[in-house]
Amino acid sequence: MKAKAEKRLIVNADDLGRTPGINAGIFEAHSQGLVTSATLMVGFFAAEEAAEVWSRSPGIGIGLHVGLTGGRPLLPPERVPSLVDWEGRFPAKPEGLAGAHRDEVMAEVEAQFERFRVLTGRLPTHLDSHHHSHRLPVVCDALVSIAGRYGLPVRNTSAEVGQQLRREGIATTDIFIEEFFGNGARLEVLLRILGGLGTGVTELMCHPARVDEALRLDSSYVDEREQELAVLTHPEAIRAIREEGIVLTHFGEL
Repeated sequence: MKAKAEKRLIVNADDLGRTPGINAGIFEAHSQGLVTSATLMVGFFAAEEAAEVWSRSPGIGIGLHVGLTGGRPLLPPERVPSLVDWEGRFPAKPEGLAGAHRDEVMAEVEAQFERFRVLTGRLPTHLDSHHHSHRLPVVCDALVSIAGRYGLPVRNTSAEVGQQLRREGIATTDIFIEEFFGNGARLEVLLRILGGLGTGVTELMCHPARVDEALRLDSSYVDEREQELAVLTHPEAIRAIREEGIVLTHFGEL
């Protein structure tokens, strides 16, 4: 008898490790809500705390949130001059990586990958990128190289990225949903998404947090994160998962 097709959903919280408040919100959204997965920013001061909490929360899968925008490199700036400005900072957005050198991107991504392993003692469950910078071919190629080496999935952020991942034999999801963000981070939007989920594997991106001063100083996306947390832990959202027959999973189970 042919197995019934399942609606499988990965709810991935980005920016783990950026601030303690983000860490708290993500792990709360996992223990009391829908979040099944997160991606760790290893270049921020709260990354070590996040890794320690993960050791006590084995049910959540955690991948690497490659950061090439909005921060500083792990490598000395002189090693990656095409990635940084005169102050040694990454560009604010991926458009600033237009002139990035392939070897420098690869070196910085590998450094972040190794930092993840040192912090956690494990491989990441998957790879994605801050501000979806791997929509740029030079960044996507670096993630594909590492993912192929270790047999890891990569986030499917666009039709072009999805085609490359499948061409290279890299595991990924069937669908990627990013509309649960900003004005879209509302209960009615989440319920509509869950009600319209098809069979196969879908990833829903989110950014829950308990807002702290470090987040207010470092990000323009702040109070909306508390709203996301409230929606992701709302009883109606949890009930919808059960009623729609959705199987919650993470990238490590692909």
